[in-house]
Amino acid sequence: MLVGAVAAGIVLVGPQGAEAAFPGRNGRVVFPSESVAGDHTQTDLWSIGANGKGARRLTNTPGLNELGPAFNGAGTKVVFWRTPAPFGAGAVWSMDADGRHQRRLTTGMDARDPVFNRQGTRIVFTRVTGGNFDLWVMNANGSGKKRLTKGAALDFEAAWSPDGKRIAFTRGSAEGDVGDIFVLTLASGKVKRITRNADYDHQVAWSPDGKRLVFERDTLAQSSIWTVGADGRNAKRLTSGNFFDTGPAWSPDGKSITFGTDRSSFLGDLWVMRADGAKKRSLYGVRSAAEGFPDWQPRKR
Repeated sequence: MLVGAVAAGIVLVGPQGAEAAFPGRNGRVVFPSESVAGDHTQTDLWSIGANGKGARRLTNTPGLNELGPAFNGAGTKVVFWRTPAPFGAGAVWSMDADGRHQRRLTTGMDARDPVFNRQGTRIVFTRVTGGNFDLWVMNANGSGKKRLTKGAALDFEAAWSPDGKRIAFTRGSAEGDVGDIFVLTLASGKVKRITRNADYDHQVAWSPDGKRLVFERDTLAQSSIWTVGADGRNAKRLTSGNFFDTGPAWSPDGKSITFGTDRSSFLGDLWVMRADGAKKRSLYGVRSAAEGFPDWQPRKR
C-alpha cells in the first residue's frame, strides 16, 4: 500500500494521511519532503508560505520519517505520524505549527495517518494490527482511544469534515478492491460509499464548506486529482496527462487545491491549481528531494 512518487530510489512512503480543509484565510502549507540519507531515504516536515516563499524545516530526525501532517482548525497545531526509516510501525505525534513542543500521543500500537477535528480536541487515525486497518479516535492529548470501524475491510487515510459530523476515508481489501472513498456519519455509525471504481481512489480531503471531496485516483500508468460531491454525485476530473498527481488538499478559502506531482521534477514537487482544475502552476520544489502530500493552514478571517 505504497503511494506517492517513485523515482531515483526515492519513495514517499504511505499511507500518508489525508486532510480536512478548515475554513479561514490561507496560511502556510505543511508537507513531507523526502531525500536520500545514506542507504535509505529520510522524510522530514517543512512548511512554506502560500506564495511558495519562506520555506522552513519543522523536523530534522535522522533515522526517522515524519509523514502525513494535518492542521487543526485554528492553524496552531499539526498532527503527524513518525516511523523508523526506511519504514516501520508508526506513532502519532503533535507539535506547534512552527515545529516546537513535539509530543508523542500513541505507544504500543502501529498508528498512522492522523487528522484533527476542526476544534483540535479529537484525532482520528488508522491503527494497524497484523493485516487489519481500522479507524480509531482519541482525544488530542492521546487519551480516550476508541475504535470506529472494524471488520475485514482495510480502512485508512481518514479526513474529518469541517462540521465535525462525518469522516471520509478510503476502504479497500487485501484481496479485491484496492480502495474507494467512503463517508462515516458519526452520530448514526452509517457508512456510505462515495466512489465505485476499478482504480485506486484514496487521499481524500474535504472542501472548507463540506460540500465536496477531493481525492487521488491511481492507475498503473498515472495518478490524477478528482473532486466529487459529498453525496457521491457530480464527480469531476481536475488533472490529466502522463503524470503522478498525488495527495490533494483544499485551501481554507476554498479557491485553490495544492497537490504533489512529477510534472516539473522526476522526484516530485508541490503544485497548486484553482478548485476547478484551471491555472495549474508550480508552488515549491527542490531538485534533491521529493515534496508532496501537503495540508493548508487555516488562519482567522
